[in-house]
Amino acid sequence: WSKICDRHISLVVEFLTNKIVCSMLIMPFLRFFFLTSQALTGTLSSPDNPAGNGYKSPKLRLPKWPATYEMRRSTILMPCNYSGWHSVEEALNYGLVSYDWANAQSLWSQHSPIDDERLLVTQADMVIAADPSGKTRVGVYRNTIKAFNWFGNVIQEKLDDPSFAGWFIQFKDCKGPASNLSYNPPACTQNKCSCAWHDHAGQLGGGTQDCGKSPCGGYVFDHRNASFADWFINEFIITNDTILRKGITELYLDDRVETWGISEAEGHFVQDTGLDLEDRQALKDAYERNMEKVYDMIIERGAFAWQMLEAGPFVVPAYFPNGTQDPKGHVKPEACAQTLRRFCNVNSTAARRPLAYTNNPNPDNASVQADQYAAVFLLTRGDYAWIGYDYRGCKAQPYPRPLEWDRDYGYPTSTCSELNAGSMKFSRQWSQAMVEWDCNTGRGSIEMKPAVATSLFAI
Repeated sequence: WSKICDRHISLVVEFLTNKIVCSMLIMPFLRFFFLTSQALTGTLSSPDNPAGNGYKSPKLRLPKWPATYEMRRSTILMPCNYSGWHSVEEALNYGLVSYDWANAQSLWSQHSPIDDERLLVTQADMVIAADPSGKTRVGVYRNTIKAFNWFGNVIQEKLDDPSFAGWFIQFKDCKGPASNLSYNPPACTQNKCSCAWHDHAGQLGGGTQDCGKSPCGGYVFDHRNASFADWFINEFIITNDTILRKGITELYLDDRVETWGISEAEGHFVQDTGLDLEDRQALKDAYERNMEKVYDMIIERGAFAWQMLEAGPFVVPAYFPNGTQDPKGHVKPEACAQTLRRFCNVNSTAARRPLAYTNNPNPDNASVQADQYAAVFLLTRGDYAWIGYDYRGCKAQPYPRPLEWDRDYGYPTSTCSELNAGSMKFSRQWSQAMVEWDCNTGRGSIEMKPAVATSLFAI
């Protein structure tokens, strides 16, 4: 899909307006069209695929840490609590917890200057300290193209130093305050101005907080700059505040560059920077070179990135919060069977790639039809797989946790297979359970073996 956007959408956008921002005006419509058409055909894997807006590498990478089939440790969560610290107790229920930048925003947004990163690391340290065994893997956030100066000194000291202006994409023909109203968003907020392009997407207060000498906002890294690339890899992404820190073994590397612009950019990025298609292609190429280096180094260091995950199969119908099926979320039996056949062989996607099963039948409440999604998980998962929640907004309330995530199913004794050719019924044996999925009815089952039918992990 991204290649289609690169080749065709940029040309269409430039032809129609010569200056319009695809990421803000055209891409939301295209994304809606794409997701709707894919849902109708039953081939959609996950709403966010599940890399979100991050860079998706063509290279397969697996963690170096030992695989586990323990269900409790095969769960994943991307929590975010605006109002304060996320519950350490809840975090310890999961096998992998990756903290979003907006976590504890009510705390760090009161600081002057703002220091989001320091509190992000503190939250990770709290979980790590409570789990000396390391059963819960902890991750933190980095943005790979948007330079958020509310992140703290790591961004502020470079952005506020004119000698590093080449590290950031600039407004076209910017003359400081005199150019303020020439751009959208403007170059100035209150009494602060910056000729480095920036927006206020995601930032409470519209950029009015104290983020150093420059307006509080989301700036854009220029990956074409060679000196920037070295700093980006070795002093921003892989540092003592990320995977070189004891207990942090995962990174959520957000956003990406396309020829139509920057994902999650607000305003007129292409128009206000003057970057033509050739410039944007060069930026994209440089960005992807840096990201490939980053991904390789993350694996070499024994860590992992969320954006390396593939989506688990989409075969469970969508359900309303009350447990009734959403008629718009129907999955055609033929599409279901075709999907499971791809997963049910020795060299399947599940066997070769790390998978995230975060497309719960009800995205905000995994306890709705939890046995159904757990059945698909157990049926198709490989060595590295997690079931749970991706980013679902910021909230103080705990995420509903199904009992199925704390049962002991043992380990798989076979791959999944179709019971009879063309039957569209699939099964898999586990040491303590038998799992089935019937594409004809859109339903599955997990049958615990008699001796262990009541086995639960101690919580």
